[in-house]
Amino acid sequence: MSPEQVGEGEQGEFFEPARPDGRTADTAIPVSVLNYSTQRLLEDRVPQLWVRGEVVNWRAHASGHRYFRLRDEGGQVDCVMFQGDARRLPTDPDEGMEVAVFGQPTLYTQRGQFQVIVRELEASGDGLWRLAFERFRRQLQEEGLLDPARKRAIPAFPRCVAVVTSRDGAALHDVLNAFRRRAPWLDVLVVHCRVQGEGAALDIRDALARVGRLPAVDTVILTRGGGSMEDLWCFNEEASVRAVAECQIPIVCAIGHEVDVTLCELVADLRAQTPSVAAELAAPDRREVVSRLRGLSLGLGRGLRRRVERGRDRLLGVERLLPRILEGRLARARGRIAAVAGRLEALSPLSTLERGYAVALDAEGRALTRIGSFAPGEAFRLRLFDGVVGARVETVESADSSDDGTETHRE
Repeated sequence: MSPEQVGEGEQGEFFEPARPDGRTADTAIPVSVLNYSTQRLLEDRVPQLWVRGEVVNWRAHASGHRYFRLRDEGGQVDCVMFQGDARRLPTDPDEGMEVAVFGQPTLYTQRGQFQVIVRELEASGDGLWRLAFERFRRQLQEEGLLDPARKRAIPAFPRCVAVVTSRDGAALHDVLNAFRRRAPWLDVLVVHCRVQGEGAALDIRDALARVGRLPAVDTVILTRGGGSMEDLWCFNEEASVRAVAECQIPIVCAIGHEVDVTLCELVADLRAQTPSVAAELAAPDRREVVSRLRGLSLGLGRGLRRRVERGRDRLLGVERLLPRILEGRLARARGRIAAVAGRLEALSPLSTLERGYAVALDAEGRALTRIGSFAPGEAFRLRLFDGVVGARVETVESADSSDDGTETHRE
């Protein structure tokens, strides 16, 4: 194709530039061809590269795309980051933050606008990751999920511990070694999940949900080995962090090395510096258990001896006091009996007879207390204090008759 020709490209017409003195109005090309040809020229001649500058006018579109500009003291350039690449960002950068972007310089053909299609965006050091971390940490703080008062105690003597981690990681090896050394009787359940990369936070969430449905588990350990902040980022994502906060079983979290801190660790009931330390915190050392049992045995023996001694002392005291107690009770009983006897004596008919009274009795020994019980000439007996006298009725008079006395005939 000659320099003056216009041909068909993959997306439209393009041209190869002719000599400056060979162009005329008759050979004018459409704007779209110019823009497309310039786009092709840019993309062919300028490779993907890193560009540094300050972020201005950052806009998050509903489609998920990000639009912004990079600028420095000498210029600015429009940038676009499409949804698939923007999804990997931990958070949106602040206005004015200095970043480096990796992308393809190109021309937006519809507007003839020079721009960079950004594939990656990084702030200085861990700037963007640190910014995302602090933003979410503040939110968790406001929700009360970082309050020490909500943290639960880890069981001192668990029966079963669930370890949530990658089955291929060194962290699992460290945890199992620590358990074999410290508490070989412990039941350990390994729940596999991804602990790095896109989608790992959802894996962690699902693994914790499975553990939460197991009634035998007393303690959970969520762990993985060290790595960069980006490697450990799944432990700062909302899905995994809220799963840890909502876990119904006390949970120990050990992510990375001692200097690494993740939000999962901050909302967990207990944070451990390393996976091995997490195992040590979750299970007692058998030497400590043996020592404690010995101490309990000695304490139990001492306690039983003290109780026996106290019981013996009480029995000896009762033995000394018992005679006095019995004597006192007998004296009180004798006093009560004497009082009752006195009352009975006062009420006894014999006491009345002793004072000079007599009781008239019929042949069957029944007391005759009314004049109607007597008839003239009828025999009866008089009961005196010291014996019985036979008598016979001479006359019967009522109490209101003349006081002539009662005459009786004695045999």
